[in-house]
Amino acid sequence: MSILKGYIDDSMCAKKSMCTPETRVSCANKCIKMGAAAVLVVDGKVYKIANQKAVLKYAGKNVVVDGKVTNDSIEVTKVTETK
Repeated sequence: MSILKGYIDDSMCAKKSMCTPETRVSCANKCIKMGAAAVLVVDGKVYKIANQKAVLKYAGKNVVVDGKVTNDSIEVTKVTETK
């Protein structure tokens, strides 16, 4: 198990840093509704999330995530929102 601190973003914007911290929540929610996958961004590294439903309500928010990391993917077991 790993504990990672970062934020939930969408797969379209995460790699391009298109959203600012101020617009990230609305941007991530909009892009996820349009079909982008939710991802976890930790210090610039983007992790795919195996179980999307576990993180959807945290789209755009800063989080601490517990889960099993395999290569560039994480299966989330717990999500806690942070400031």
